[in-house]
Amino acid sequence: MSEAAVICVDIGSTWTKGAIFRRDEDRFSLVKRASVTTTTDHLPDAFYAVLEQLSTSHGEDGRAPLYFSSSAKGGLRVAVVGLVPEMSLHIARLAAFSAGARVVASFPYRLGRASIAEIESSQPDILLLCGGTDGGNERYVTENAQVIAASNFGGTIVYAGNNLATDAVADALANRKLVVCENLMPEYGKLNTEPVRNAIRTVFLDSIVTGKGLSEIVARFGVSPVPTPLAVFNLVQAMGEHLEDWQNFALIDLGGATTDFYSFSEAWFPESDAIIKGIIEPKVKRTVEGDLGMRISAESTFISGGDYLRTALGDEGVLSLQDYVHRLLQNPAHLPTDPKEIEFDRQLAGACIHHAMLRHAGTVEEVFTTKGPVLVQAGKDLRRIDKIVGTGGYLAACARNQQSVSIGDQMPEAAEKVPLVPQSFSYFADRDYLLPFIGCLAKDFPKQAALTAVDCLVQSGDQVQIPSPTLCKGGHFL
Repeated sequence: MSEAAVICVDIGSTWTKGAIFRRDEDRFSLVKRASVTTTTDHLPDAFYAVLEQLSTSHGEDGRAPLYFSSSAKGGLRVAVVGLVPEMSLHIARLAAFSAGARVVASFPYRLGRASIAEIESSQPDILLLCGGTDGGNERYVTENAQVIAASNFGGTIVYAGNNLATDAVADALANRKLVVCENLMPEYGKLNTEPVRNAIRTVFLDSIVTGKGLSEIVARFGVSPVPTPLAVFNLVQAMGEHLEDWQNFALIDLGGATTDFYSFSEAWFPESDAIIKGIIEPKVKRTVEGDLGMRISAESTFISGGDYLRTALGDEGVLSLQDYVHRLLQNPAHLPTDPKEIEFDRQLAGACIHHAMLRHAGTVEEVFTTKGPVLVQAGKDLRRIDKIVGTGGYLAACARNQQSVSIGDQMPEAAEKVPLVPQSFSYFADRDYLLPFIGCLAKDFPKQAALTAVDCLVQSGDQVQIPSPTLCKGGHFL
């Protein structure tokens, strides 16, 4: 094996995939790839099978460094408890998403019995507790810590709230696994997400990896994994920071269980004449939708995307799609066998992308004040996005088979809250499904990984146009 070679493995919920790359002067080039079905009972078995297919010494003699990621068994599950929904709770969710987590529940203000029951039933790996600026409100985080202490939650608690409440929180949770880090919002509206991201990653490495069987790989090869979404997040950031023409783009990772949406762009523009409600979101943002997926989450996609699917297929078509979804639940590895099933998959994908984009994007609405109407923006403005990348097994297969992908279909023509979705963009597909591997390299080799990622993309179709919507209350929104 060449000294310039690196090995990347991604352990997914359905497939475990691996690749060998040769490190050239300014980028990486693919040498070989392999994939096997994920062995859910013992994840390392599939990992070893991939290495065997690659026919490599897999780094044991130091000649080929190993990088690996994992999103198996549902990925990293986090519940978030904050204070004000538009402030500390929103920031906490963004921090968890950017660390590669899947937020399974979130609660503002004071935890009640129903909230605790939901936390216990959802069984998150981490409970992120925050709220209050430094020197500000101490009551809610202290009382919430006492409620958590009396619950049956058995995971790790990460506290990132008011620093003056740290001792009271630590006393209340003295018999629990507690990690304390800096406040997510030390001053009103000021984001401080990096300490939380680091804390979540530490918990992932110290505790969760052991529980999912990955510690065997760590012990054998001396390398720690990253959550797959974090690897992709690092790649999105590297592309935006190191590539001249990629300062405004989005990436959709469409999987069998979730749909992840990433964006790299400024969140708010003063010239828009809109004032911000809450915080100005970060330039790099990730959201994950656990109810939107092509196979494991096909049933919840069918429910969440009901209106979209009914418009696309009609009532009779939706009934046929429902039968198809039931078959997918019995066999998540099923691939479409005829044109009808191909169209069903296309519409399921369209529903996933449609709702993931709407949930990721911010909104603007007209609010009447004593000084007249004003535009109020909440969340992130994606209208300057000029490129969208599609990755994941299904979108990669569409590119290889030259099948169309629905992006931006059925966006509302008018609404009281207008979604700030992309207006005109080019679509690029990760045809060979290499981006998760390249994401493993993005932290250590950001520029090389960014250049390699772009080399892997294939532009598909013409420029996509989404008509600018209209505000129901006022005139045309510009």
